[in-house]
Amino acid sequence: MAETQGVLDVCIVGAGPAGLQTAYFLREKGMRIALLERTDAVSGFFRKFPRQRNLISINKVNTGLSDPEARLRYDWNSLLGDDETPLFTAYSRKYFPKADVLVDYLDDFAEPLRDIIHCNKDAVRICKADTGYAVHCADGSVFEARQIVVSTGVTLPWLPELKGLDLVEQYTTYDPSPERFDDKRVLILGKGNAAFETAESLIEHAQAIHVMSPQPIKFAWNTHFVGHVRAVNTNFIDTYQLKSQNAVIDAEAQEITRDADGTYHVSATMAAAAGHTIELQYDHVIACTGFRFDPMIFDAEIRPELHRFDKFPKMTPNWEHMSAPGIWFAGTVMQSLDFKKTMSGFIHGFRHNIKALAEFIEGRAQGTDFPAHPVDMRQEALVHRVIDRFSVSAGLFLQPGFLADCYAISGPLAGNVLSEVPDNWLTEGVMKKGSYVTATLEFGNFGENPLHVKREHVAFEGEPDPFIHPVLRYWVDGECRHQRHMSDHLDADWRSFANRDEGAGTVTGMTYTDEGRTAAPADMAAAQATRFFEEIGIMAEAARPAAE
Repeated sequence: MAETQGVLDVCIVGAGPAGLQTAYFLREKGMRIALLERTDAVSGFFRKFPRQRNLISINKVNTGLSDPEARLRYDWNSLLGDDETPLFTAYSRKYFPKADVLVDYLDDFAEPLRDIIHCNKDAVRICKADTGYAVHCADGSVFEARQIVVSTGVTLPWLPELKGLDLVEQYTTYDPSPERFDDKRVLILGKGNAAFETAESLIEHAQAIHVMSPQPIKFAWNTHFVGHVRAVNTNFIDTYQLKSQNAVIDAEAQEITRDADGTYHVSATMAAAAGHTIELQYDHVIACTGFRFDPMIFDAEIRPELHRFDKFPKMTPNWEHMSAPGIWFAGTVMQSLDFKKTMSGFIHGFRHNIKALAEFIEGRAQGTDFPAHPVDMRQEALVHRVIDRFSVSAGLFLQPGFLADCYAISGPLAGNVLSEVPDNWLTEGVMKKGSYVTATLEFGNFGENPLHVKREHVAFEGEPDPFIHPVLRYWVDGECRHQRHMSDHLDADWRSFANRDEGAGTVTGMTYTDEGRTAAPADMAAAQATRFFEEIGIMAEAARPAAE
């Protein structure tokens, strides 16, 4: 691959899935870019992690859906593209596929981008330059660009302050060969998916396995955040509850020491029993405490401030560096804005973020605003459009309450829609002047038991449904004046059967208690959306001049 000459429009640092997705969109826009990768092949992270090679991002091949956008709701590993872009579903039929298959897929996705990919370019310094910014690599090469996208991911282990932690094995580097642990006592520090993935791999080998942290386990089925512990990693918990020599311990390790014979001694304070301490001994201790972003490649004057337990850089609502305009963040670090709430830490979330990010980057280069497209603002047309988007859009579905469609009723953008943009960016900027309607998909309150949810199931009264459902909000000069939480739907498709794929969907009727009748969910969705637009006076609003 030839060395880049001259000043680039954009230099992308990191050629994992986020870097590849960013490069795809920016190349489509005709921008002059370079994509730097520190290893000798793209997607270096997934060539090593997860250590047991099992993905937790789903791959649902059979959906009954013909719309490519709708199918992406259940395909969490594909990157976005055109009709010629490969989809991960063609590479594996496994619901939880292997990481090696993802690597193969990303290699193929990268093929059309090979002329702009520069491997073995380890970025060691990002600094200001006369033309914008410069990226200095370990081999002495320098790439200058007007804008920078940092998509390096979280490359360093996040470690708690714990005396003796330097004595133990780290998830990032330990030898996972299971035979090493035959008939051994093992402590795993952490209670995330990496910890339970590691514990699962040792069930058939270790004498006893303890998983420890001061916080209780957070299950994805409770929180609806896919980064919390997934059911696929919970066989180990069964062995604990049925007393099979394994345990989950709510305790904070205070100190770890190691004898000359290699035995680890761990003192810990129990989290659920005040004043209670425990002394334990193990043959192996493995720290599975997570990852963090490495800010040290930035010069001190533009080094981003970290937050979220010092794991992620702070950034603006559209993923830009807080104090260095023209430096953007892409990929898993985008979860800095929606930490443990939606899906920005995963491919199926950040791929949609990056689609919007590319528009922000192009807008900065061209001096233009985020693209807005004309839309029919008559009530009937709007009802049809929002229901169709709620039923098909992958971005709204996979980034609930984070990405929104925004319809400009009056103001500078009157008569236009902005699609799948960060909700906070809208409220802090675009919607400050004029009136707007935002459309999002959101979860409600599941109560104490998410597997036995009490629900009112009303059409126009009561609390919002707990399961994912459409939400329409009316904004005037940055203030939310009215909102409507529409009813949920078991199929997550609020269209009539006549507008769906033949044979797709199961629910034909539901009882709405406040209406005292059973109705087709599609009819009720249309009635709810219609009433919302009537309540905000959409016809009168739409007739106002755009300059108001």
